[in-house]
Amino acid sequence: MNEQKLNNRNRDFEDDRALDRMLDACRFQPIDNTRIKNLVHEKIRNEKMARKRRMHRIFAVSFSAAACLALVVAFGLSYFASSTPDLSSATPRQLAGAGYKELIVPAGTRQEFRLPDGSRIIANSRTRVLYPEHFEGKERRIYANGEIFLEVAKDPHHPFVVESEGFDVRVLGTVFNISNTSDSTASVVLVEGSVQIDMENDRSIRLKPRDMAELLNGDVTSLSQVDTDNYTSWTKGLLYLKGMPLSVLIRNLGEYYGIEINCSKTLADTKVYGKLDLRDNLDTVLESIQEIVPMHITRSGNSIMLKP
Repeated sequence: MNEQKLNNRNRDFEDDRALDRMLDACRFQPIDNTRIKNLVHEKIRNEKMARKRRMHRIFAVSFSAAACLALVVAFGLSYFASSTPDLSSATPRQLAGAGYKELIVPAGTRQEFRLPDGSRIIANSRTRVLYPEHFEGKERRIYANGEIFLEVAKDPHHPFVVESEGFDVRVLGTVFNISNTSDSTASVVLVEGSVQIDMENDRSIRLKPRDMAELLNGDVTSLSQVDTDNYTSWTKGLLYLKGMPLSVLIRNLGEYYGIEINCSKTLADTKVYGKLDLRDNLDTVLESIQEIVPMHITRSGNSIMLKP
């Protein structure tokens, strides 16, 4: 035991002597500043290279992620470009790419046709309708601006949607009339079945048969019960007049024949009764009204004025 302690003490002594010799050697050696600077610069260069390698790796990963994201976005855009576009603002090229056809009815005429699902449409004068060559997806969606009468083929698994200016009409199977005029007013008259009007303000309203919803700028302003024949007789080429104010009548005729018709204030509220045949030309129609309401008819260019 004593011998081991002695050996340990000798080793400690030798270590102390060796340390003293090293310190003495350092104490009298001059400092090599150039070598130190070179070592420092080399360390800085190595750290810069390491940072660059890290940045290259980060850039490569970011570029790959960006490329993947661009690929996903491009795929998404191509997918949506091939799906239903926003019909109210789509260009002819977009419509053609999505498989939609366009129908524009000339002034003073009507046109009847059937959609791919068998639904029947009668489009009134100066009406624009967009519809697909084939219905695909969960909805049967068309666009209409003007006036249309619809008999929708029943298909509870594929709701039928008519997109219009500022609102949509959603149905399963029903008969109804939609009218949009140039002054941002519109009406939906339900003949049979059930429809829901979805407005842009996230409100919706359901109609029952004989209901008429009147809209202004896409928002329902009134709901009333009406005689639907008064609003659908145009599909037969007739216009029933059951006390319709002359101002409303000439507005409808102006929309139908594509001409501006005005009347003096003294005639505006005159109620008109009877029946007009819209298959006649405008001059004949106005002469028929003249037999009921005494008035003078004057033309100026593409406008007509009715005076007492």
